[in-house]
Amino acid sequence: MKITGTFVLLTLAVLCLAISQNSDAAKEDEVDCSEYKRLERGRPIYCERLYQPFCGSDGKTYNNKCSFCKAVLRSRGALHMKQAGAC
Repeated sequence: MKITGTFVLLTLAVLCLAISQNSDAAKEDEVDCSEYKRLERGRPIYCERLYQPFCGSDGKTYNNKCSFCKAVLRSRGALHMKQAGAC
């Protein structure tokens, strides 16, 4: 009985660890565009000419977070990040 209990506890610990790692990976695939939503509606968003590419779910490479977030706002949240870096 002790062996079975130990096995069950170890299995639960491994399962919890796997779930934790998957949720951390999902968070890394998200881009926080909240700073751009706070800008006044109707005012243009100007982005720096910094190249840190993001690949969107539409297959386009965006130059940086700002240009990606502008596209997300234009799509009303339909656009998501496919990967960090160029497509």
